[in-house]
Parts: sequence; C-alpha cells; structure tokens
Amino acid sequence: MNSQLVRRVLLIVVIIAIAAAVIPGYRYYEYIESHVSTDDAYVDGTVALVSSRVAGTVTNLYVEDNWTVKEGQLLLTLDPRDFDVKVDQAQAQLERARQSVDEMYAGVQAARSGVSLVQSQLKQAKIDFDRAKSLKDQGVVSAEQYDQANTGLRVAVADEALAEHQLAQAQAALGTQTDDQSRYDRPLVKQAEAALEAAKLDLGYTKLTAPFAGVVTHKTAHVGNRVQVGEPLLAIVPLGKLYVTANFKETQLTDVRVGQKAEIVADIYPGYTFKGHVDSISMGTGAAFSLLPPENATGNWVKVVQRVPVKVVIEGPVPADKPLRLGLSVEVAIDLGDLSGPLLSSMVQQHYEQNGETLPNETLKMGPLPPSSEPSPNTGTPQRFMNPLH
Repeated sequence: MNSQLVRRVLLIVVIIAIAAAVIPGYRYYEYIESHVSTDDAYVDGTVALVSSRVAGTVTNLYVEDNWTVKEGQLLLTLDPRDFDVKVDQAQAQLERARQSVDEMYAGVQAARSGVSLVQSQLKQAKIDFDRAKSLKDQGVVSAEQYDQANTGLRVAVADEALAEHQLAQAQAALGTQTDDQSRYDRPLVKQAEAALEAAKLDLGYTKLTAPFAGVVTHKTAHVGNRVQVGEPLLAIVPLGKLYVTANFKETQLTDVRVGQKAEIVADIYPGYTFKGHVDSISMGTGAAFSLLPPENATGNWVKVVQRVPVKVVIEGPVPADKPLRLGLSVEVAIDLGDLSGPLLSSMVQQHYEQNGETLPNETLKMGPLPPSSEPSPNTGTPQRFMNPLH
C-alpha cells in the first residue's frame, strides 16, 4: 500500500515538474528561434596614438599608464629652447622684411624726387637751347655755344628718361599698390609672417595634449627620450566610444538587419546584460580582409563557414561599476523580430549626414538617436540610443 502511494506521489511530482517545465521550455524555444547569438565577440573602439609633430627631447611627463585624462589636458612637453630660437629668428626676419619695405618706399620717394629734379633741369635746358638758337640766328653767339646748349638739352632728355626708369623700377620692387593703408601687404612681408607663424606652430607642438577624454595606456615616453616626428608616445582609449564587434557565422545573418535589438554579456561581469542594437554589418568576411586572404581558386579548396563582423552599439551610459575595456570577450544575442531595417546602412552615419554632407564623426556633438520602446536594464527606465562615439 505504501509503495503504491509512493508511486502515485512520484507520478504527481513528475507531472507537476513536466507542467512547470513546459512554459520555460516553450519560452526558451521561442528565444532560440527568434535570436542568433555568438561568443566570438569582443569590445572594440577608437584608440588615439599620440605622437609628436616635431622632433625633440621629452622634458616633462604629466601622465602615467591607466591614468584618466580630460580633453585638452597636457600630457607631456618637449624641450622648447630650439623652437624659441627659431621664433626669435622668424620675428627678426619679419622686422627685416618690414624694414626692406620701408626702404622701398624711401627709394620710390627718392626716385620721384629725382624725376622732379631732371624735369626742372630739362625745362631749363630747353630755355637755354631756345635762347642759344635765337641768338645764333641773329649772329650774336658762336656755333660752339649753340652746340653746347643743344648737347645740354639732349643730356637733360636722357636724364629724364633715366629718372623715370628708376622710378618705375622702384615702384615695381614695391608693388603696384603704394598707399600706406597696405604698406606691409607685400609678398616679402607675407613670406616672413608665414615663417613666423610656422615657427610658432612648431613651438606649440612641443606641448602634447589629449585629443579627447579617456584612459592613458601603452606609454613608451620617458623624460630625456629623444622622440622623432610621428613616433607613438602613448595611446588614449576613450571611455565613451566603445562598441562591440561580433563575428557571426554567415548562416546566422539571413535575418539580421540594422537597428535590431541586441543583448550583450561580458565575461568580466557575468549575470549582467548590456542593451544594444545593430549599427552596421561589414561588407566582407574577416578572412577577406586578413593578411593572407584565402585563394579559393586553388585545387585544395575546402568550404569553411565564414564569419562576418557585425558592429553592435551599446545603448545608454555604461554603469560606473561595470566599465568596459578594449578586447574584453563578450557574448552577443540579436533579436530577429524586427526585419524592417536596412542591410547596407549605418545608424550612426545617418546622424552625421546633414544637407548631403558628412560631418566629422569624432568631433561633432550630435544628438541622441530615436528613443527605444523597451526599458533598459541598466537603469530600469526607457533610454535613448546614445551616441557611441561621444
């Protein structure tokens, strides 16, 4: 009797367990049918390699590895003395150029005075010649005096031509405009001003600042190091420009569309789910852009399922106690319920295109994307899709 009762109890327990497992099992089946997932995913983002635009010696360092920096914060300085000297030289050359312009103005004035002088001499030479000719006709003066007056007239004419040529030469050296309003608006002065600005720019390049806010990593610069132009000195990883690159199998992408919801679980934070959405799908497989792409035309070809990178943007601000880092392993699941999105597009790109022009996507302060209809688990309230680059 007892064994029969035990069997009945066990049967009831089994029936209850099966009934209790039906609903979760059905939900799991629906989830599997409506989602694609992969664990071949990692955190990606923009990394700024800070390098010097001029060669010099490191004199001061203001950051170390893993330090947080703000946009525009001073990172390191190079020895500015050589560049100070170049600025002084360029300043002196500019002053010399302006003095040369002043000398040219003085030369023009002198040439004009010379023209006035020879014109007066020519006028007097004409008077002397006319008088000598009249007196010669009357037989009062000799032919020698007449010849002297004639020669003086010719010399005065030649002097006038020479003076006018010298004036034209002085004006040509100065330029077509000789008014004081554009006194130093000359190629000679502009060239010196450009050289001075270039020297000041080089001096400014001795101070290296952070291009954006982030965390310093991979610092190789040290005080006393001699650095060259373009040599990487350190890297800055932005905190607000991280996204996920998920490599899905090509057979999984049949119904994947831009804008579909995604769930992200990082191995470093098990049990916590980040919300995101598909931003874009790569135009090639990972193998197609590898260093040695496959040569499928060879005779030993073997078909292998390829993986395609999918960019998944994280929605909402990342919690302060769960920061993401470049290269972290994550698992991504995409909800295939909405098939209305495009295949070849980027949601971020749409917000950087205005009036047919594409604006700089790493400096533009763009607004949020359209609001999400589902609450975000990060805060428990509906969130807007946040800009992944800012």
